[in-house]
Amino acid sequence: MTMTKAVLPTLLCLLPFDAVATPADLERGRLFYENHCRACHDSQVHIREVQTAKSLEAVRAQVARWQEVLKLQWSAEDVADVAEYLNATWYQHAE
Repeated sequence: MTMTKAVLPTLLCLLPFDAVATPADLERGRLFYENHCRACHDSQVHIREVQTAKSLEAVRAQVARWQEVLKLQWSAEDVADVAEYLNATWYQHAE
């Protein structure tokens, strides 16, 4: 085993989570949204005049809030995927 292969896993553990996180999966986010959110949210909620989520971070916060209210027990990755899907589909907020 080379030194790089032996040390790399240890170094990855020391990095902040965001540094090794994978990009959001829009298709996965769509599936989560359709299976858990679509029953209460039709497209009107995303195009109403008064928007609650005025930034991508606000979209993430709303997704995180409602998954907790509904006791869905989503991971941070699940929340990120749904937020990114909603942002790409409806909001187009810059990062």
